[in-house]
This record gives sequence, C-alpha cells and structure tokens, in this order.
Amino acid sequence: MKLVRHGMAASLLLLPTLGLAQPSLDLQYSTFYSQMKTFAKGEFGQARLGFYLTDPQTGQRCGLSAARVSTQDREVAAEVTVDGELRLPYDDDLNLDKATVVVALTEPHASCDLSVQVMADAPAGAFEVSELLGRQQDMQALLDKLAGMIGKYFLPGMEGVRVSLAQPSGTAYLIDGDRQQALPWQDGQLLLDNALLADFATGKLQLQGEILRLTPWLHKG
Repeated sequence: MKLVRHGMAASLLLLPTLGLAQPSLDLQYSTFYSQMKTFAKGEFGQARLGFYLTDPQTGQRCGLSAARVSTQDREVAAEVTVDGELRLPYDDDLNLDKATVVVALTEPHASCDLSVQVMADAPAGAFEVSELLGRQQDMQALLDKLAGMIGKYFLPGMEGVRVSLAQPSGTAYLIDGDRQQALPWQDGQLLLDNALLADFATGKLQLQGEILRLTPWLHKG
C-alpha cells in the first residue's frame, strides 16, 4: 500500500517500514517491481521513479554501499548512486522468480523506510532548455498518474525544476544568443523556476559537473 505523508512534497511517497535494518538488508524485489511497472512502458517519456532508504527517526537517507538482485538461479547487479539512490533492473522474470534485493548498508540503522521519488535523467554537459522543459512535463504527467484521477487536482503546483549534482557547489549558465545568466548552486542543488525557464526557453543550460537527476520543484505554501 502506498501512503502519502501530508505536509511533504507530493513527489515523495512512503511505503511501510521495511523492518529492523542490519548492515545487510534483504528486500522483496516485488515491492520495487510494482512501482517500476508504473513507468516501464515509457508512456511518461524521460520521467521515472527513484528509490531510497530513509531512517524514519532522523529523516536522513540510509547509506548504501552496494546492491544486487538474487534468485535461486542467478544474480543481477544493481546500482547505488553517490547520493544513495537504488537503481534496479526492471525484469519480469525476476519478479516471477520472487527475487530478493540484497542491500549493503554503510552503517546499521534501527529501521529504514523505502521512499519513492519522481525524477528524470538529464543529458551531460550543455543541453537545450527545451529538453529540460520536456522532462518537466513528463514528471508532471507521472505525478498526476500517481495521484490518481481526483488527487491530481490537489497536487501542489510545480514551481520549476530542481537539478541535483554530484559536486557540492559550482556555477551554471543559462545562455540564449548574446544573453547569459550565471546561476551559482550550493549543497549539490540548483533551482530553476518556471519564469527563468520560460525566459530562456530557446536557449541552453551549461554547467561543469555531473547531473545526478532532475526532480520537480513543488510549491510548499
């Protein structure tokens, strides 16, 4: 069952607590598979769901060092990003074989919750703002799908796009012809509001550094 925690960003959904966490966690692949089915057919373009484990007592992410998907007959590698996102293969056979996701934690936690975040990947280096706007529309469509026919009318508005980067700080540039605007970022986060994106809609975003993902920047008022 999916639960929406009121007062939090609508793009963050919390599932039931996964139980006592040890340095290594065994999780049911079917839990992730049921979420991945939502976007696996590609009808939401570049938008997808990302998985994290979060300590409910501190609100901080549970650190992950490695992950794999295992059945009685095979093992499939999974990916853990530098900021703890768990990326799993979408595989019908793994679900039918009741696979287990084995996650190695960097330190013990009393418990970890599974959180699911709407996001999209971004091209490396400089890319057209129109591409970013397309991904914003894709993420909005996925948010609407998750909220349901009624719930989508109560979603907070998307104020823009949040760009998450591997580097903690730096400067990005919006460029359109002779116009250029510098955009410093801190704590690995760059916020681009709708007005700024519209103003540079025919331009490009240029920055030095690895983009981890794009996520919706939602109104919290």
